[in-house]
Amino acid sequence: MKPTSLTEKDVPLYSQDQVVQIVEIAIQSLQRRGEQNNPRVNLDNEIAQIDMSPGTKQTLTVSEAAEILGVSKPMVYSLIRDGSIPAINVGKKILISKLVLSVWLKNGGHYGEETC
Repeated sequence: MKPTSLTEKDVPLYSQDQVVQIVEIAIQSLQRRGEQNNPRVNLDNEIAQIDMSPGTKQTLTVSEAAEILGVSKPMVYSLIRDGSIPAINVGKKILISKLVLSVWLKNGGHYGEETC
């Protein structure tokens, strides 16, 4: 099959207003889809509700921390590697304290040091 190339006459032209309207509709659609799949979470409420009683899980995996922070797993690994988020190795697992992560969030991404 021979590839075809598009010429200017083959591509429909839209006015700037039409393009803006199409983009706005697409953004609204994506936002609605995102809100349906991921309801917004108030981090202050979630942090305040950390259960520190005996018998409850006190740590998070990298995947769980990434989900709470709303970032990718590689980003969490990077934050751990550069020392921004303290973590411990247990065998092959990397664990992050729920309490440490909540303090890190409240301090604007700093743990154990003063923020400016």
